[in-house]
Amino acid sequence: MRIQIFPIVIFCIFMLDSCSPINKKNRIKKTFELGTQKLGDAYYEDAIVLFSKAIEMDHELVDAYLNRGVAYYETGHYALALADYNHVRQALPDFNDVLFNRAYTYLAMQRYEMAMEDLQTLKKLYPDTALVYNVEGYLYGQQKNYGEAKKSFKLAIEKEADHFDSWTNLGVMNYHLKSYQEAENCFDQALQIRSNSPEVLNPLSLVYLEKGLLGKADSTIDVAIALVPDQAYFLNNKGLIQIRLGNYRLADSLINRSLQLDAKNVSAIENLALLKTLQ
Repeated sequence: MRIQIFPIVIFCIFMLDSCSPINKKNRIKKTFELGTQKLGDAYYEDAIVLFSKAIEMDHELVDAYLNRGVAYYETGHYALALADYNHVRQALPDFNDVLFNRAYTYLAMQRYEMAMEDLQTLKKLYPDTALVYNVEGYLYGQQKNYGEAKKSFKLAIEKEADHFDSWTNLGVMNYHLKSYQEAENCFDQALQIRSNSPEVLNPLSLVYLEKGLLGKADSTIDVAIALVPDQAYFLNNKGLIQIRLGNYRLADSLINRSLQLDAKNVSAIENLALLKTLQ
């Protein structure tokens, strides 16, 4: 008889312990912390699962909604990210930093008017913060309004002289405006802040290409690729440089590899079409 009862007694003790407020709080804390670790390590799907579990245990855990929103954003689930950010905004109306997250999400969804609404609020709250003007510049840049974008990035740099993203983005806007020397100067400033940054070296290689410095363009994109192998845009740009150098076979290999990594890369599709006319 005791043999039959013993496992039931252990089970009941376990159940009582697991349902205690202290134990539940610890489980929520551990789940949330593991989710945050996964988020930091870019295991976004795992992070989503863990934050969702934390929310199931505590529906008022606002930090979990915020972090899950970030994970959703990084995986391209923008509507779900927006829902989480809206929940945070409703639960903590004084936590204005979530408006940055929401503005980026609106931009990803091409809901420019909504993004601008959040940015106008942020400009009133943080008029001296470079990030506000950097996001505004990004908004204009997405709409291909490069002149207005350039003004916003310059304002960001006025607020914070060493704002890496703004120098980089200002360089990209100058590239689009075909102001290649200005673009090179901006990228040089960005590299002084963060040396050998692949996100700067990539567009800088295109500036060199437009200036006719083919060898310099090729060596610059090689450094970017060495730092971030199998990056679709880097490989495509390397392919374009090879087209200009007349290395068509290598260009074909690079551009096709770029398309394997990102089949929607419009620039790679255009470069491949150009290559076929030259071979």
